Amino acid sequence: WTALWGIMLALIYLLSLMIPPSAVTFIGSGGEDSALARNFLSYIVPENPFYDLANNIVPAIAVLGLILGVALMHLEKKEPLLSLLEGTNQLIEKIFKWLAILSPIGIFAHIAVASGTVRFENLVALQFYVFSFLGISAFVIFWILPALLSSLTPLTYKEVLVAFRTVCLLPFATGLPTIALPFINKYMKELGAKHANGDPHFHGMSQTVMPLCYTFGQIGNSLMLFFVLFLSFYYRHPFTESEKTLVTLLSIPMSIGSSATSVNAVTFLIHQLSLPDEAIDLFSQTLALTLNVQVLLSVASVLTLVILVIYSYYGLLEFKRKQIGTHLGLGVVLFAVATLAIKQGIHLEDNYQDQYLDLKISDVIPNPVPAKFLAHHPSREVGGDVLAQVLESGILRVGYDPTNIPYCYWNVENELVGYDVAYAYELAKDLDCKIEFVPLVINNLQKEINSGAYDIAMAAILMNELRLKTMDFTHPYTEQENVLVTRLSNKALFEDLYKVVNTTGIRIGAVGGYRSVRDRHFPLAVAVDGFSIEEDLLQGKADAWVWSKIPGFVWCLSHPEFVVADYGDQIGKRYFAYPIREGSLNWASFLNNWLSLKEQSGFKKRMEQYWIKGEDISTPPPRWSVIRDVLHWEH
Repeated sequence: WTALWGIMLALIYLLSLMIPPSAVTFIGSGGEDSALARNFLSYIVPENPFYDLANNIVPAIAVLGLILGVALMHLEKKEPLLSLLEGTNQLIEKIFKWLAILSPIGIFAHIAVASGTVRFENLVALQFYVFSFLGISAFVIFWILPALLSSLTPLTYKEVLVAFRTVCLLPFATGLPTIALPFINKYMKELGAKHANGDPHFHGMSQTVMPLCYTFGQIGNSLMLFFVLFLSFYYRHPFTESEKTLVTLLSIPMSIGSSATSVNAVTFLIHQLSLPDEAIDLFSQTLALTLNVQVLLSVASVLTLVILVIYSYYGLLEFKRKQIGTHLGLGVVLFAVATLAIKQGIHLEDNYQDQYLDLKISDVIPNPVPAKFLAHHPSREVGGDVLAQVLESGILRVGYDPTNIPYCYWNVENELVGYDVAYAYELAKDLDCKIEFVPLVINNLQKEINSGAYDIAMAAILMNELRLKTMDFTHPYTEQENVLVTRLSNKALFEDLYKVVNTTGIRIGAVGGYRSVRDRHFPLAVAVDGFSIEEDLLQGKADAWVWSKIPGFVWCLSHPEFVVADYGDQIGKRYFAYPIREGSLNWASFLNNWLSLKEQSGFKKRMEQYWIKGEDISTPPPRWSVIRDVLHWEH
């Protein structure tokens, strides 16, 4: 058992060498260990079994099962209980035989459901994981396990493959490992007649060890560890060394049981490691391609363990040292060489690779109103009612600053897009107006807005006490924690806020409302008052840049050499709102009511999902149907 798990974990970590290191996006408070590292012992010790079951704490549930099993072994007068369990086992075995007869129907239903519900664009993004999963499974099934049995038992390589075919074919087709139990029992009878001189106790002994081998031998479940390691890269969520060690340790007790339990185990790990919830859906969708292979690997390993335990009990093990070194040793070496060779020729893209640059307005605003981009500030009469002027002219003028991804920026098609831009199109559409985008200079915001250069500014503009004295704002539509953006090479300095605050000579840049944040929290810093993060931070004029959390995070996704120093709320928060001309009471009242309606209608939630979280909000196509997609019968 130890050898099986040791080999499997070694292969998983060799395979993980092909995964590039996860890009670091957050430092500071974001560098703390996850809940898994902080609460490890509470997840292992089954203090309250009912709580563990209700909250899906898989390791504690597995440990509880081990404790009950050990206690049962030392229970006196346990024969009535064992008789009951034996009868139950026979009953379940008959049910499995019936299931085997009906399994073709289930196979067809499983394939139909998978074909109709799987989103293959998601599987394309995870193709490295899927192909690696299939590759390592095939290597273990057709090389490692047969080599292990043929090196330690009288069985030949060909006989082992025949045994795998006999025992594993139906469980592989149905995705149900429990169906293998009667086939394993039948095969062990044949081995008893062949190698144990027909010993009548051989079959009984195999049935005795079967529950233990079935419980502990399903090494296919351990591949959940590889999925979690891949998620670390895919979501740019680097694990600490302690987290990697703990996940490895937990993968063994969490692999106890059938293949279906791996879904609960992965869900538990995703939550405890603070990975996105959508990773659970990705894992569920990959099961359409991996579950049956996982079952095949688990059943083959269970059969291998049963044979080795029984042969050891009867003294039939044969240690063929030459074969062990040649087959197993050479196999692992070749696997490692192949892994390193393949690594040089693959390029993996994570979930955030150009994610925001591919977003478009037309995906969220059907038939957007015509838009025009002005190079200079237009003239408009100042002093009248802004709402009346907009409705009379049929033109909504919006000030924009395309440096605030994901609120206002240029996408890969050179289209102005973003959360605030989508709101601008929606506002113009509801006002039945055309839209004109006017470039704004953030340091001249008060002068431009009050001179009538534009009717509203929509580009992640901060609302603060200084600006409230010279212009009006709508109600805030979001709040953001203040952060610092700096180079990854400066990580050691900016991890500790106390060190940053008390170090002289650090050059910190800021624009607009962020200047007051810098001056208040970093009095010893050298102030760099530039115009943009690209001009100051990229060109090395500043060591850090004050920004808000989400824009800073998204910007760093496309600039992996930079990171966000997140100190929680220790350097304050700022509110985003839409500035308008001072004294525009009717315009402000209309906009506040309009924003409230957009929130109630669900528009705000959809925009946050699409622009902030990067989720697909389009309506998925109807599931695949024989009647519609094959016979083309429409009702």
